[in-house]
Amino acid sequence: QGYVGTGTDVQRIRRQEKEREEERRKYEEARTRVEEGSVKANAFKEFGKATSETLEQAFRNETVGLVSRADFASKRADLQERYEEEERERKRAREEKVLKERRRKRSQLQAK
Repeated sequence: QGYVGTGTDVQRIRRQEKEREEERRKYEEARTRVEEGSVKANAFKEFGKATSETLEQAFRNETVGLVSRADFASKRADLQERYEEEERERKRAREEKVLKERRRKRSQLQAK
């Protein structure tokens, strides 16, 4: 039958099996979310892509089935506006974070 191990080995093996099963479950959930398209909102947050590449990819994904040139133009304008709004929001959040950090440091200096 081979080496069976001690009681601690058995416990470790069972714990690792549970961990593997949990990881497998998380992977399956993530895969189904991607397949269902719920991850579509994160299309603009792709790491390492240029702005134009990300915008073009989103445009391709959203223009499937559009017929007229006006539909394309309006969809393109919407995507551009949405992307610019997200950029403004990210910039505002970064500035707010810096300001908050400055205030925290200032209050620490005043407390001393």
